[in-house]
Amino acid sequence: MESKQVNQKGFMQLFKKLTAIPYLLVLVALLMPMANVSCDDDVVVAEPTLYKVASGMDLEQELKEPALGILNKMQTGNPSAMQKFRQTMPNFPKMEPVPFLYAILIGAVLAGVFALFTPLGSITMGMLTMVSMWFFLAQLGQLNSALGIPLLKVEPGVGIQAASFMILIGTAMNLASIIRPIVDEFKARRAAKKKAS
Repeated sequence: MESKQVNQKGFMQLFKKLTAIPYLLVLVALLMPMANVSCDDDVVVAEPTLYKVASGMDLEQELKEPALGILNKMQTGNPSAMQKFRQTMPNFPKMEPVPFLYAILIGAVLAGVFALFTPLGSITMGMLTMVSMWFFLAQLGQLNSALGIPLLKVEPGVGIQAASFMILIGTAMNLASIIRPIVDEFKARRAAKKKAS
């Protein structure tokens, strides 16, 4: 019986360590496009990753046709429109860095670290990270309207979906590591009562 309990403890310690993996895979998932920016005709014109947006995305390098052609025409033939954009983004067509996005990456790492010590802390950090990602994506859509480009549509990319899926897997594993010892203790008490009777 004692060896069985030791084995279960060893398994749960290993399981807790493995719980950190999905949260750390969020860092890899965000190397994929965080968002799909498309025109009205559903042609994808940009697929920025979280890292590119955080460090300051250069639209001349990131935009695809037909948006790149429109940007080039605007730069040569419509200086008033360029001036309007530069009121919001001084270095347009290079977007300003968004350093707070690195907090999302730090949140994912902390969720992984907390998984080794406190599953509830890990769940909390994971959920905060996921909410922050989706909140920023919604803000990215509103940025288009603020710049006066309502034709562009921002949709979730494969990166944010994969990162969210990893966080949900980590959350499920954390919940399992909380619930499993409670169930084991309940079973042990029932077995002890049966023996006593």
